[in-house]
Amino acid sequence: MKLVRSDSPEVVRSIASADVRATWHFPALVFVSIVSVLGLLIALAVSLIVSIRAAVWFGIPFFLALIGYMVWRAISSRKWWMISVCAERIYIRLFAWLPGAPCDAKDPDILVLEASEIASMSIRTLEVFLYGPKPKFVEWLVIEPAQAVAEDVSKHIRPLLLPFDPDKAEYVANDGGRFIIGWKWWRPALRLFLQQVVQECPSIDIANEERSELDLNGVWHCPRGGPDAQQRRMLVQATRLGFGCECAQRISQYNHMSFRKAGAYLAEIMREEAEAGTPLFDNLLWGSLSKSTTRKA
Repeated sequence: MKLVRSDSPEVVRSIASADVRATWHFPALVFVSIVSVLGLLIALAVSLIVSIRAAVWFGIPFFLALIGYMVWRAISSRKWWMISVCAERIYIRLFAWLPGAPCDAKDPDILVLEASEIASMSIRTLEVFLYGPKPKFVEWLVIEPAQAVAEDVSKHIRPLLLPFDPDKAEYVANDGGRFIIGWKWWRPALRLFLQQVVQECPSIDIANEERSELDLNGVWHCPRGGPDAQQRRMLVQATRLGFGCECAQRISQYNHMSFRKAGAYLAEIMREEAEAGTPLFDNLLWGSLSKSTTRKA
């Protein structure tokens, strides 16, 4: 195990040659399609108001810029990676500096693990029931280091991830010595990625999937006194997972308050739980609701 910077020669060479990687997914084609329709409407309006020649002079640079954007996205997509596998090694980007942040050149941001240093990789799936019987799914990639490097993980990795630094966008959480990576904006799909990992590194064990559920249906029908302590923690968990707007909407609907007041109420709960030190992966919720499965990734 070692820590290196993303601009080190080893990382640059490895990422360039790696066939297995997870990159940030941005629906560029959808964006370009929407902008193209708007561009055509604007060009049509210019041709009717001014002249066809003016519309052509406007349209050609516009669509050339769109083509250039698509090419730039295709070329630079290889740089926006989070985890990569090459030559029996796993490269994990721990965090990224936010735009405008004072980058500390001394902080390494890439964790390099040999395949032999990984005890297992698996999927953690959470079914979030916001309203009714149809859940929304949240997935994480779980990487468990081998016992031989567990002490190094605690010694070298945790200081980089804790305490929270507002100048960093953290991609990895450290949960009991295991690395937890949220899989929302990354492509390919998590199960497909693990299949590719096994093909590249057959020695890595793919453990059974962990599944749990977070049912918020009872929160909206709580007594007039408001949600109890566990329900409040459930609201915090759902908000941290990206369902804050949906939670505020339900609070507004069932407590007969404005959306703005519901958002302020939810923010107050978040503040109180943050002061209490509620972890990102609440062991109480996960332990009480977790259901082991025998499915392989």
